[in-house]
Amino acid sequence: MSVSAYKIYATTSEAWEAMYRAIAGAQHSIYWEVYMLLDDLAGKRFFELFEKKAQAGVSVRLIVDYWGSLGLSRRRVEELRSRGVDIRFFQDRKRWSLVWWGMFASRTHRKLLIVDERTGYIGGVNVGHYMRDWLDIQVEVRGQVVRSLLRAFARSYILCGGDKETVKHLLRYSFRVRQRYSDVICDRPDLAVSTVKQKYIEALSKARERVILFSPYYFPDRSFLRALWAAKKRGIRVDLLIPLRSDLRLATYVAYAWFAIMRRYGVHVHMLRKMMHGKGVIMDDDWAMIGSSNIDYPSFHYNHEANLQVRDKRFVRQLQRIVAGWQKDSLTLDEEKWGRRGRWQRCKEWCALRLYRIWFNIK
Repeated sequence: MSVSAYKIYATTSEAWEAMYRAIAGAQHSIYWEVYMLLDDLAGKRFFELFEKKAQAGVSVRLIVDYWGSLGLSRRRVEELRSRGVDIRFFQDRKRWSLVWWGMFASRTHRKLLIVDERTGYIGGVNVGHYMRDWLDIQVEVRGQVVRSLLRAFARSYILCGGDKETVKHLLRYSFRVRQRYSDVICDRPDLAVSTVKQKYIEALSKARERVILFSPYYFPDRSFLRALWAAKKRGIRVDLLIPLRSDLRLATYVAYAWFAIMRRYGVHVHMLRKMMHGKGVIMDDDWAMIGSSNIDYPSFHYNHEANLQVRDKRFVRQLQRIVAGWQKDSLTLDEEKWGRRGRWQRCKEWCALRLYRIWFNIK
């Protein structure tokens, strides 16, 4: 895959516009799997376009997560279906035994869009009006790597009850198309070990100088912490970018609860003033991975996720420039001031951490 086949979008609104243009130009097919697609001002534009394209004879298939897209009204769904749009709600009933609240546990958290089986988009971008000013990462891709996106979509479509015969041609592609520059990594909860988590750990264990991590939500497990500690002992600089205040209050306090430990592990914590929804890792100047996987327990153990690993150094440098721009408008964690935070703040962190552990059955 050539370098020119990648294009990075660094904000939600930029990604929306690029995807909208691609959908508007679709001639044959539109496949979109997304966690959150809301029936609001932002979603309305896409819904109207879906209906127009479906009536023009374009195959429009949508997969939205059942719980992530609760804001999608029944009336809107009926309108889409009546106009020829094949929209399905994702519920992985096979995985309901994961935990006591299994019906909520296994979600599709992927953000995949493929137009005409030639142009793909992968990253962290959902669709909801309140997200319009967020920082995020979405990558436009072309070439053979799109085949892996098609196969991932087809598997989800069948899992949602879709007709296998209509997407059978997509399944002939190799699940992971390895190339010199790029690789799609899809996680599923039935895998014994999260491949994405292993990639994060690989970055920490193989880096020569620096690893940059960025995620809106943060809850590392023990193996991740061991990798951080090993990186510190090797003298590797680790930077973590996280929003000062995320859109989920509970997740914000859970992340805060880890800050003191991160400092002891030598991690440089940068708190972004704006909401940042991008997820990924950059290792030295060698490779980067972006996608839908947060650095947290649900992404590593319960969700269906999709990420793009890229070894092209020009891509990596472009992503580094974007992240560096985010970092300029951030607050650096002051260990002394953080240690003096009030009892009420500590209490909220402790309660959030306990609730999180109970909810996800974390020992």
